[in-house]
Amino acid sequence: MRSYGVLERFKSSLSALVSGFWLAALTRDQMNSITEAIYGKVDFYKTDEYNRKGLYDWERKATQEHFSHCRSILVAGTGGGREVLALRRLGWAADGFESHPDFVRFANELLEKEGLVPDIREAPWDGTPDYDRTYDGVIVGWGVYMHIRGRDRRVRFLNSLRQRMDAGGPILLSFFSAPMENRTLRLTARVGNAVGRILHRERVEPGDSMGPDYVHYFSREDLDQEMADAGFRMVSYESLEHPYAVGEAV
Repeated sequence: MRSYGVLERFKSSLSALVSGFWLAALTRDQMNSITEAIYGKVDFYKTDEYNRKGLYDWERKATQEHFSHCRSILVAGTGGGREVLALRRLGWAADGFESHPDFVRFANELLEKEGLVPDIREAPWDGTPDYDRTYDGVIVGWGVYMHIRGRDRRVRFLNSLRQRMDAGGPILLSFFSAPMENRTLRLTARVGNAVGRILHRERVEPGDSMGPDYVHYFSREDLDQEMADAGFRMVSYESLEHPYAVGEAV
């Protein structure tokens, strides 16, 4: 039993060393390209069957509890269009944008087949398109927020969504969660910053991970502060199989 614990700590430390090195060695653009390539190779997300399955249970719970008063919803990171299609079927006026061109094409083709307006827009990575209207609420698609490297970029992204919302409107974020004191993630940051100082790279933050693509793990405290800095007040936090939080535009 003791030897098993030693082995697990060794594996954890090795993972942190590898992850920390690549977080420092790769540029942000290279990381984004890896993420885009990985999602581009997963055909599952570009099937009619998957994108017609509707909202997940946790998404349905969040929208029922916090979006019932909304008429219009903006979806950030639509993927193949699953959320936009589901929301429109449920009666919401839903628009969306996506940075991966293959997903934009697929989502618009799917909407057209469903007899709906194919108006998913392509957006720059970590950015939002210009809209000439505001929305009652915003849903950030699964995985989108945790793939944005750097606290400042994430806050700017959230704030750009805040500018497209009315005061009091809800925003739904989903992510990977980890406590602030997570040993592996803190070791990853120490390794990454040691290598990064030699290569003159941007700072690796506790919570950053590379395996195989970039993701950031959030503690409740960190996420609450990022939302506050972007103009939101956290009103709900659920640590489930798919952790999510709901904020309110202030």
